[in-house]
Amino acid sequence: MFVGTGIMNSVPDYLVCSGRTHTTWVPQLYSPVELLDKILEDNQGNLVQYWGFSGGQSPVTFARHYALEDIGLVPPIPDWESGQNLKITDWVNPADYKARNGAGVLKLIREARTRGLAIALLYTESAPEWSRQFQEAGGELYFGYDFGERFTFNLDEKHLKGGALDSVTLRTLADDLMARVGEHVSARHATGWGNVAATSSNFHLDYEVAAGADIPMTEDFAFKHLNVSSALSRGLVRQYNLPLWGAHLAHEHYSWIPYASKHKFPLLRAAMYQKYLTGAKAIINESGGWYLEAQLVTDSPMFETPRVEMGPIHNRDPYVIAPFVEEARQTYHKINYHSPVARSYRKEISDFYDFVKANGTPEGQPETTVALIKGNLDLGGASYHPNDAIAGMFTLAERNPHWFNGQPERGWDIAFRVFYPKPPVLAPWQNHFLSGSPYGQVDITSFANDAVDAGFLSAHYKALLFTGWNTASDKQYAELLRFVQAGGTLFVSLPHLSTNTTRNYASFGVEELVHGGDFSDLCGVKVKGRGRRFYWATSPDYEGRHGKGELGFEFPRRFGTLQVCMGDIEITDSGIETLAVDDEEMAPVLLRRRCGQGTVYFLNTWAYPGATDADFGPGATVDSPGLAGYVYRHIARQNRPSVWISDDRQDAGAECAFINYSHFPKDGTVCLHNIDFDHPHRFFLHAEEKVLPLEVAPGEFRRLDLSSKF
Repeated sequence: MFVGTGIMNSVPDYLVCSGRTHTTWVPQLYSPVELLDKILEDNQGNLVQYWGFSGGQSPVTFARHYALEDIGLVPPIPDWESGQNLKITDWVNPADYKARNGAGVLKLIREARTRGLAIALLYTESAPEWSRQFQEAGGELYFGYDFGERFTFNLDEKHLKGGALDSVTLRTLADDLMARVGEHVSARHATGWGNVAATSSNFHLDYEVAAGADIPMTEDFAFKHLNVSSALSRGLVRQYNLPLWGAHLAHEHYSWIPYASKHKFPLLRAAMYQKYLTGAKAIINESGGWYLEAQLVTDSPMFETPRVEMGPIHNRDPYVIAPFVEEARQTYHKINYHSPVARSYRKEISDFYDFVKANGTPEGQPETTVALIKGNLDLGGASYHPNDAIAGMFTLAERNPHWFNGQPERGWDIAFRVFYPKPPVLAPWQNHFLSGSPYGQVDITSFANDAVDAGFLSAHYKALLFTGWNTASDKQYAELLRFVQAGGTLFVSLPHLSTNTTRNYASFGVEELVHGGDFSDLCGVKVKGRGRRFYWATSPDYEGRHGKGELGFEFPRRFGTLQVCMGDIEITDSGIETLAVDDEEMAPVLLRRRCGQGTVYFLNTWAYPGATDADFGPGATVDSPGLAGYVYRHIARQNRPSVWISDDRQDAGAECAFINYSHFPKDGTVCLHNIDFDHPHRFFLHAEEKVLPLEVAPGEFRRLDLSSKF
């Protein structure tokens, strides 16, 4: 496993950002080469992530990146009192040294190798003359290049060319994104940069991989739900046969809970263990250990430094900030390498690295039997946010609200509440990050660009569950049919079989459905049109009168009020089962059909499963996941992995919501993590028809060898 830490090419007294809430001073005392030695001295892992110089203003940072010492140029030290040598142009003309761009990076790679440290390059630029030497210089310790957040959809739609809103579709947006990513990745591959990683909080990471990125490296904490980002990365590694996936932990920037919270650094520790147990083979702490870079927390020591306000936060003119420097220096002890916060970051990294060295890393990836489908042209986020526009298309969303988050995105929330629930373990602060895995690890498999192959799906998963947006196609439909006929289980709703690319998920017509709405061979129904609107869904009979039905609810429990339309359907398979109906005319809402050796669950609503999140009906409980969530739970129980957990020897309940676990079949180990820092939790571990009662202490991580326990 790579355990790493980020380092910057920076010098003291400059600003990273300005503004009342964003002023960030650099108190750094060490050069990049000196930081390599500090990594070894402070036991900060075996990988350095170098944030290369690509701008900046100091002559010193410029000289390092261009290795100007090799041609006899020594940069002057900035003199803040006299206002001399504060900018590069005070010393040299940068254009005169363009050919040396990256020479210093090559030297740093060689320095890292001599120390036995792997090195990754993030946001780094270099002329081809130097970059073509990177892989040879680093050898097996050269990790590669990371393009970071270059391709995030922005609030101001910078990615939209020409402003032609009338011609925008999900397809044009996806094609444009992939073209931009592909061009960048191809250029880096061609000029010797090696593996190209993608680090961001984007849920459209699958399109970056489809466009050529080699390593998914999600920016965790910015990507709030840690298990979800793991599920997406793990699914991509399997689907595209990638070398590994990793986690870039932006805890300092995005954990948000105060430093005064007793859970602040246990949260960082938990994040590293969560990534370890979900299959990450590279874990990098972005910042915090060398000096503080962020103030996205209410009690950050950064707020005790002088505030510099000069308009936009990226205004950092050193001549404007010069009068504040002496005052800032008086506060550096609160934010520099020796500060309490920085020491806490280094301790957590060191302790985790010690654990990895002592215990090794599980071989391969965790067992998964269920995959959530990230549909074709799903360009939304990983959760429902009503103010968020798909692919950053805010101007279009203001004209057509379907481009704001809606029913499709709420479907993800339902699935995550079932498979990756987040108890309030950071209370009173919100827990965006930590979850249990009561039904085991599940993957997110991407249908981007119709990259659907039944052979792959059958080899890896017993069940596939549609959740958010999908644009269907004949190819996709055929592969799903093959998957089910070969023995797989599929959950799908009527809109998931629409070919729409314009976010019209409410008033699409039958003509937009794949096969014109004839799903006879897969779902056992023909869709004739949009049916009537209904209020409630319930059980079709009295089977649950003396106990819960197999989906987990009993008549006359009602789901709703849904207030959506059902499909006007013709049932073409007389053997089909009806599992839920509307409560007035008993028309079918949820159907189940045997198809070949497998099973299809068909939600007959003219709305995505997210619409069933409206569950305030008779019998609704505070933890209800809605009708679709009941189906997800049922399918999860029917398709358990070989190692599973329960509250009561039968099913996962409230206790299991606090336990994140995984089983690594290649090495026969199980990882268990109690995400509750304040209370122990008891549960049962099941494997090979044997049951082991366990109690895991608050915050405890445990790795078990199954052969020694059963």
